[in-house]
Amino acid sequence: MAQFRERRFASTFMATAAMLTVAGLLTGCNETHSASTPAEGEVRPVRVATVALEPLVDSVRYPAVIRPRVEADVGFRVGGKVTARLVEVGTRIEPGMPLARLDPTDLHLQIRAAQAQLASAQADAANARSDFQRYASLRNGEWTTRQEYDRRKTTLDKADSKVREVEAQLRVLNNSAQYATLVADEAGIVTATLVEPGQVVASGQTALRIARLGALEAVANIPEQQVGALPRQKLAVELWSHPGQSIAGSLREVSPSADASTRTFQAKIALADPPPTVQLGMTATVTAAADHGAPVARLPLSALTQREQKPAVWVLAAPDDRLELRPVTVAAYAGDLALIGGGLKDGERVVTAGVHKLDSGQKVRVWTEPAR
Repeated sequence: MAQFRERRFASTFMATAAMLTVAGLLTGCNETHSASTPAEGEVRPVRVATVALEPLVDSVRYPAVIRPRVEADVGFRVGGKVTARLVEVGTRIEPGMPLARLDPTDLHLQIRAAQAQLASAQADAANARSDFQRYASLRNGEWTTRQEYDRRKTTLDKADSKVREVEAQLRVLNNSAQYATLVADEAGIVTATLVEPGQVVASGQTALRIARLGALEAVANIPEQQVGALPRQKLAVELWSHPGQSIAGSLREVSPSADASTRTFQAKIALADPPPTVQLGMTATVTAAADHGAPVARLPLSALTQREQKPAVWVLAAPDDRLELRPVTVAAYAGDLALIGGGLKDGERVVTAGVHKLDSGQKVRVWTEPAR
């Protein structure tokens, strides 16, 4: 009987201890929950950005190369053997400056042959004129027939025509002798040399490539989905060697067909008043900007939340800095920024971090970085 009482007491003691342990745990949980719940009226710190409305400018950048507006392939107007090339790549040339020469020996021989033919034709013409004058006197005295008179007149006309023909050939040969020296027509820069001394060239074969001084342009390849908007955009050119120095440009020409391999259209942008530092062949960037007129506010993407499945932002309402969830219109996205096209006013403050943990009407304070 005594053992039964001891076992009953032990069971009662253990049950009581277990109940006390559970109660202690529940009490601890309640205390922890109470400690983690923010007190009513707590002011939450937030990061904010001030709205600054500015015109929406949509810009696209294209790589480009500086080229002359006029670059011509020049060559000799006659064929022959090149005896001298008087310029190199990069040489600045002036009008009338000799660039290259051909061997003129054959041309001079052709001139002497034409001069001999001219002398012979002139002698034949003089003989035909004397013969015609004699028959003209005989015709006046009725000592010859009309038929013979006409035949002598025809012979004289043919002799005079032969003289004029040989004279024209001689002038052509004299010009050809001058063409044996390739002379610059305008000021420019030699960009390529395609002949060497000792080389035999044909008439019209390219000998030099010359870029005329003056007008420069940037040549860029434009994708087909953007080429249509190019004439309406504001163009500027920036050299890679001079970052930050923008040169105004205007669209001069767009290729009427796309390149077969790249499927892009070549555009030529004329440079307005380029500085002396711009050199041919420099790499540049063409910026095509379109001003849409409507002002936008640039905010980080972290400032956006939703209201009824539409974009919204938290605005700090004056004067007590309480939160107001305001719907906005997103005009575009640019990297990590959202361009807000409607719903905000210039100078308003918008929360930019932790927007999904805020409530309407909640009072907040602007977070400031601690001094280091």
